[in-house]
Amino acid sequence: MEKFPSIVADIMSSPVVTLDGEVNIRDAALLMTDKRIGSIVIIERGQPVGIVTKRDILERVVCLCLDPCEIKMKDIMSSPLTTVTKETTILDAMRKMRELDISRLVVMDGVMSGIVSEADIIRACSIASLTSFSTLLKKRQ
Repeated sequence: MEKFPSIVADIMSSPVVTLDGEVNIRDAALLMTDKRIGSIVIIERGQPVGIVTKRDILERVVCLCLDPCEIKMKDIMSSPLTTVTKETTILDAMRKMRELDISRLVVMDGVMSGIVSEADIIRACSIASLTSFSTLLKKRQ
């Protein structure tokens, strides 16, 4: 029987896409589009210090009619990072996101090892639910 995802390590994305805070918004947006990702972690001196999401770009640059070639990632990043460990349960990660009204958590275990998003959690819960449902159907036959 397949193991249900239960901890962040089971569903996190790795490696994490990172950029220096001096990179402009346009270049970061191009990278996000190319990699089909919704966030980039900002690194200073080799350490993760913040995060920029698509929503941040929309609210803090586009909606304010600012020039994305002039604004730097460090100017709009959310900091400090909200983190969890690999062993954090998916339910605890979901609660933390809801309480803080955020959509991503950086996974840290001494070093940055991944990132988990709302979409990752929804996907994991959907898979677990569908698997449980199919197991119930098989038992009835």
